[in-house]
Amino acid sequence: MNYTFQDSTELPLQRDFIQDLNNFIEMAKKVLPLENSAIELSEEESEEISSLETRIEEMTRFGKDIQQYVDQRSNGAENKEILECRNAVMDVCTEVTNRGLKELSQKLEQIKRESESGIYKIEMDLLNNLNPLFRSGIYGSDKAYYVSMSDGALKGILKASFSGMEYTCDLTYAHEIITVREIYGELFIPTWTKAGIFSKENKVKMIDVSDYMITSMNYDGDKHVDLSFENKKGEQRFKIISDNSTYQIYHGELDVTADETLLRSLTLDSVAGLVDDVKKYVELFIKSQTLKQILLDGKDAVRNNEVFDCLKLIAEQYGDIVRESLDRGYVKNEITIKIESSDGTRTEKYITKEEAFDQLAELGSEGLELASILGVD
Repeated sequence: MNYTFQDSTELPLQRDFIQDLNNFIEMAKKVLPLENSAIELSEEESEEISSLETRIEEMTRFGKDIQQYVDQRSNGAENKEILECRNAVMDVCTEVTNRGLKELSQKLEQIKRESESGIYKIEMDLLNNLNPLFRSGIYGSDKAYYVSMSDGALKGILKASFSGMEYTCDLTYAHEIITVREIYGELFIPTWTKAGIFSKENKVKMIDVSDYMITSMNYDGDKHVDLSFENKKGEQRFKIISDNSTYQIYHGELDVTADETLLRSLTLDSVAGLVDDVKKYVELFIKSQTLKQILLDGKDAVRNNEVFDCLKLIAEQYGDIVRESLDRGYVKNEITIKIESSDGTRTEKYITKEEAFDQLAELGSEGLELASILGVD
């Protein structure tokens, strides 16, 4: 597919932007009411918690005041009846105060538990609804991948950042287990071995690592990659560390690239090919991606009810493309792109400013603000 504006200028990103924009609007219509319900729930329960805490403080203070007053009135008394009365009053006061404080404390803890449970459910709903957008619709994010074998299958974590926003996703991959051969092809690593009938001498031996499994793949999205492999029995391992076009290769504890003799037997083009193919695999062969956390300026955006602020950042990104589409379009107030398929078929997709605005306006002031940022107001 080739994506262009209406005047045939290529889009800055080769994506179906109209679909992404529609997805963004639909997602906003789901998550903003959810976030507002979380804010309302938090405010209501904060008031109830504050009220209970005030009652606990008043009860505690009242009990202390009664005891202090009785102590003062009976100070120096020697009369048996007065002392018995004093002790009885103190006992009853302590009993009633403790019972009241216990009941209030139990109610406070119950409300806190229910509040946490309710807010947690909304947070999970928010993350589930945001997941499709963060899976594919955040343009230009800096991404880093951390993949390893867990419970016999490849699983990973994606950490990405964009304009002060960071997000983390759990990943699963198309293959539970994948070998060097499956991801790249044949690969041989040189190492030393003892050879000779009468006297053992060190000789270079080429080890076929093509059927070694990948056990971890870490890629910073730019230049740094480190890869670990082991054979099926887990007895033999090798590792590749790459920074741009430089490589360190270890077979077990042996640094192959630090040995000039071994280095001469190493086909660096094959190593580079494997590293490139692993980068592509890590990025393109994701089976599932689940959003786990969003941070804004280092703080939990979902827990702190700052999802709307995150949407505004994304809307700024989309707004640049909306404005360019309007500038390059032939029909006023239509956001249009052209799509050319591999077979040469050409189609156009569009959404009018009015359609986008009307949908966002349903959300009230927040929707109107998003419409303004997107440039559809």
